[in-house]
Amino acid sequence: MFPPSVALGVHSHYSMMEGTASMAELCRQARQIGYRTIAVTDMNNVYGLWTYLSACQEHGLRPIIGAEIRTRQGRFFCLVKNQDGFRNLCRLLTCYHNKQPFQPEQALEQYHQGLVILPTSISLLYHCHALGADTAAALVTKPDQHNSVLRRAAMGRSIPAVAVVDAFFLAPEDYKLHQLLRAINNNVSISRLSPRDTVGTDKYMPSPAAFAHRFSQWPEAMENVRLITEKCVFSRPSTQLVLPPCSHGDADTRLHQLAHEGAIKRYGSPLPAQVLSRLQHELQVIGDMHFSSYFLVVKDIVGSVARTCGRGSGAASLVAYCLFITNVCPVKHNLYFARFLNPGRSDPPDIDVDFSWDERDAILEGVLGEFGVHAAMVSNHVFLQPRMAIRETAKVFGLPGGEISRVTKKLPWMGRAHRLQNGFLPYLESLPQLRDVHFTGPWPRILAMAEKISGTPRHLSVHPGGVIITPEPISGYVPVEYAPKGVPIIQWEKDGAETAGLVKIDLLGNRSLGVIRDAIDNIRSHHEPFDEAGWQPEDDPLTQKSIAQGKTMGCFYIESPATRLLQKKARVGDFEHLVIHSSIIRPAANEFIREYLRRLHGGSWEPLHPLVGNVLDGSYGIMVYQEDVSRVAVQFGFNDSDADRLRKIMSKKDKQKKLADFKARFFAKAAERKVAEATATRIWKMMMSFDGYSFCKPHSASYAKVSFQAAYLKVHHPAEFMAAVISNQGGFYSTFAYVSEARRMGLTVVPPDVNTSPIDWTGRKERLQVGLMAVQGMSQKTLKALVARRAEHQFASVMDFLSRVEPAGDEALALIHCGALDTLEPHQGEQNRGALCWLLAKWQKNRKKRVLSLFTPSVRPPDLPKGDFLERLRNEYRVLGFLCGCHPIVLFDRHRRQQQTVYAQDIERYAASHQAQTRKPRIRFLGWMIAGKVVGTKKGDPMEFISFEDETGQVECTFFPKVYDRFCHLLHSKGPLLLEGYVDQEFGVCTLTVERVADRSTQFHLYPIGACRPR
Repeated sequence: MFPPSVALGVHSHYSMMEGTASMAELCRQARQIGYRTIAVTDMNNVYGLWTYLSACQEHGLRPIIGAEIRTRQGRFFCLVKNQDGFRNLCRLLTCYHNKQPFQPEQALEQYHQGLVILPTSISLLYHCHALGADTAAALVTKPDQHNSVLRRAAMGRSIPAVAVVDAFFLAPEDYKLHQLLRAINNNVSISRLSPRDTVGTDKYMPSPAAFAHRFSQWPEAMENVRLITEKCVFSRPSTQLVLPPCSHGDADTRLHQLAHEGAIKRYGSPLPAQVLSRLQHELQVIGDMHFSSYFLVVKDIVGSVARTCGRGSGAASLVAYCLFITNVCPVKHNLYFARFLNPGRSDPPDIDVDFSWDERDAILEGVLGEFGVHAAMVSNHVFLQPRMAIRETAKVFGLPGGEISRVTKKLPWMGRAHRLQNGFLPYLESLPQLRDVHFTGPWPRILAMAEKISGTPRHLSVHPGGVIITPEPISGYVPVEYAPKGVPIIQWEKDGAETAGLVKIDLLGNRSLGVIRDAIDNIRSHHEPFDEAGWQPEDDPLTQKSIAQGKTMGCFYIESPATRLLQKKARVGDFEHLVIHSSIIRPAANEFIREYLRRLHGGSWEPLHPLVGNVLDGSYGIMVYQEDVSRVAVQFGFNDSDADRLRKIMSKKDKQKKLADFKARFFAKAAERKVAEATATRIWKMMMSFDGYSFCKPHSASYAKVSFQAAYLKVHHPAEFMAAVISNQGGFYSTFAYVSEARRMGLTVVPPDVNTSPIDWTGRKERLQVGLMAVQGMSQKTLKALVARRAEHQFASVMDFLSRVEPAGDEALALIHCGALDTLEPHQGEQNRGALCWLLAKWQKNRKKRVLSLFTPSVRPPDLPKGDFLERLRNEYRVLGFLCGCHPIVLFDRHRRQQQTVYAQDIERYAASHQAQTRKPRIRFLGWMIAGKVVGTKKGDPMEFISFEDETGQVECTFFPKVYDRFCHLLHSKGPLLLEGYVDQEFGVCTLTVERVADRSTQFHLYPIGACRPR
């Protein structure tokens, strides 16, 4: 018998934590061993559908779409015959995930059309047959007793039986990977797995000949494989755009009306000719591409919210601006509409809208509630990343948690680096921070296994903000399930949704919108007028000056060390340059940043080529924005659609194959236009600087608007602004760093006080009041009780506070140590917090004895010796994470004098005074680390950029690989570090290249370069 080259019932690693092979590995193996058609039927899902179809196309396989559904009554495979079948498969899977307990008999009565149903149980087989469904008995893996009984039952009712591969791994040796995944999923050690937890050792993919040999005694089962395959002609779901429904009658007419009304509000009447012309053009394109309803739905969502930030490529749309979805004028700032929407664009664009982070969930809840079964969020597919894979593998191998943490806590991000070193083990052994770890015993095997499961899907989570709204119930397009937080999510991630034509709306949370809101509310609470209607912070000279000086710590999007350094080097702070800076600051663009700065400061330059012309004049002849890639490609002969595809491919992880084709086309078109190869190479290299993440100009312009608002508030209302930054949390830096910045700005940091401090931080004039939220270990219950009791009347004493609020002992101690109870005992308080601890102990003792009184007892503590000053500061730092009265580094002044260190604020002056020297000036600096970023050199060696500070300022420091290798174990220790190195100056800005480091453990003794430092 000639074996059919068809494999039914194959499982990929999207059969969560059971299947071991990726779609690419599975399809490659299937083709190599002789299959020509394959049916991947992952368990209860089609998570990997689009990856599967792409892998089949790459390896020359014909796909059959399907899924396996597992229930208490048994398993059944669903294979799709046509479009109706695919829709019903989506509905079946939705029903499985959302209707518990799932009743397959009832579900199949509704949704069997267009499917071939292959049950493994007799009862379900008979039920499907009675329904008139296209069904056959699934004889899985090989002839055995169960399959023999099932086959006879099928034959008794003239129901066909079919041989199903039912593979979960590619080869017999991969069974160990399957065991590992099952152990991780069940949270047990491998040795404690039971046979019920795993599939059999025979669940690998045999060759067609080997599989046919297994079923040689039942040849009709193999023949039925061929017959079923002929029925399943459906090759892929529709990829036509699916847009939200319109509830406004004719969407085009309504959009025209609203856009013109909004344009008059934005620009006045009559409309300027340029605005009217562009508005008409955009409305024509939007209507032709059937996007009118999409714009109307987004407008309805945004319309009820006071503070939003429409961003992304959608901010290039004048229509969006006139609908008040976005806030930056695309005409004034020359934003490129075709980057968002053009007739040749095949992939669906989306509009991104930011809301304040603490308002976003309510917005989403409202949208999902309004559209019901027509709406769901996009999912994220969460994969086992290297660090997680190592931790989980070591755990099921039985290693103790402490030993696992000793390794995993020191691991850097291993997204790409581990592939450069021939595997996990050589890579980890090369890391300087792990030089004291010996990978003996089970570790080599653990790392080898962890490497094999790295990249395996673990579970689904919710996309940060992507919402799909469809005209028909969404379960007819894609299966829907519920995330643990109760939100409906589709089974595809954003790329899959995009491929399927499902147009998403991104509704995202942004902490800086909360910062701006709270700062303005704080200002108004002090009866200071603040009119936002005509607020144009980008035109404020003081704000521009502050941005040009890089004084933007706390300001959204422009507060990172790299961005602030760029601002200082550029020495310009206007809106247009800030838009450039927030886009050019991307990982692969370092050499172009230097060239940009040279040109900005008057250096000569020529266009990349006459073909490019003045396309890049606004950015000094350098590609800065994503759309610059497209615009330059168009100048070289690409059409708009292909140019946009080139731009988009660069942000994809699996881009190399497609990019090679575009590169060949680019150089061919350049040669046709007689462009020198060296020039074409230079232009292509600049295009490649957009590798990974990069930004379009509309996105950066939208965020620059928010950045200017934040910078304005910092300049003109510093206390209110810094209070809002810290209260909203989640900025680039820690609270410690923001408190230091506030102190350098001249603000007085007022300790928390149970009688005056709100939960959030507040600011007024030169005072920054620490909020009770800063006290570590305080429960929400106690904070609410404190605020409620205080609202009745203020606390008169420590005993009054304790009796009325009844905090836990550790909470009361925390309040004592941070000074929040000082004012309740003015004769003791800050000078002797030990007396407050005595009062706490007395209260606890009385409480334990159940001593009750209608009145708060008047208790005076005994005369106690004053507490140690340093111990008091240590307690305050432990509870708050910072000191209110000073920067903790001042406690090390003796060491600074001994080491003759330079203050941060004096480094530039010191470097200027030593300019005449041939060598770069060398200094010592005692600093406190506030931020750090480990990067890899071109050779893959780790190095780190770290921001250190003292009470006077910040210093950006570079640790090149050799120095990093020697001192990385010190760099993230708590407390000050003594740094020695030489001062680098570039475009008038100083940084420190570090050569030696010392910490408190050696009394800041610097060992000679090359000498061994004791560990």
